[in-house]
Amino acid sequence: MRLYISADIEGIVGVVSREHTTPQGFEYERARDWMSDTVAAACEAAYAAGTSEIVISDSHGSGQNIKLERLPPRVQLVRSSPRPLAMMQGIEIGRYEGAIFLGYHSGSTAEAGILGHTMRSVALREVRLNSRVLNEAGINAAIAGHFGVPIIMISGDDAFVAETREILGDVEAVTVKWVHSLLSARTLMPQAAYDLIREGVARAIDRRRQFKPFPMPAPIELQVSFKHRLPVDYLSFCKFIERVDAFTIRYYGQDMVEISRFLVFMLGYSSTVI
Repeated sequence: MRLYISADIEGIVGVVSREHTTPQGFEYERARDWMSDTVAAACEAAYAAGTSEIVISDSHGSGQNIKLERLPPRVQLVRSSPRPLAMMQGIEIGRYEGAIFLGYHSGSTAEAGILGHTMRSVALREVRLNSRVLNEAGINAAIAGHFGVPIIMISGDDAFVAETREILGDVEAVTVKWVHSLLSARTLMPQAAYDLIREGVARAIDRRRQFKPFPMPAPIELQVSFKHRLPVDYLSFCKFIERVDAFTIRYYGQDMVEISRFLVFMLGYSSTVI
């Protein structure tokens, strides 16, 4: 049995501010420990339940947050960027029984959620696939669905869990903190969260045949709304991109691989990067 794990940092236990999410933050190194140990706890439970292989995506920012020495020696880790499938790189190799999203957060238009955003907090307001507003978990579930892989478990704050269950249904979920505002929450202690993660992974693996993939019917219409006009000005110069309004573009892809590659290009390309 093979499992895939995609791990972000905003939904990790203890993480409540931007200080936890960037190398310049005074508690970033502690947040890296909490993130690494959350992933390690999930892996330990998965191996105990009979998993033979685990591929992990370090899916926050630079993709170099998880500390290798804190993970079980048998796992494989996808690091750094750019990568065509972004937070889901590695899902394309082989057959997986299921995928787990750890440390995820709510979308940019959600009413609540710690550090909620969609893909790029400073740039994007909203992402729609086939007219449906999706958070990162929904977008990534659609990528997994392209490869026939169901999402079997999620973890994060209570707002993220509620939002994502609206998209994916009764997926196994672990709540590690409860939202007060964008930058404040009531949080579990790390060890308590790791114990709940282990229990959640065990339940998810036991229920794995109850979950179905989340495929996106093709052709897939992608709409992206930006916070500023200038990116839309530039993108509208491309004949395969339609400008919907001052802040929104539309793009069609034949599958989620095309959609993912477009999003990675759109958010990452710079002529000054060498």
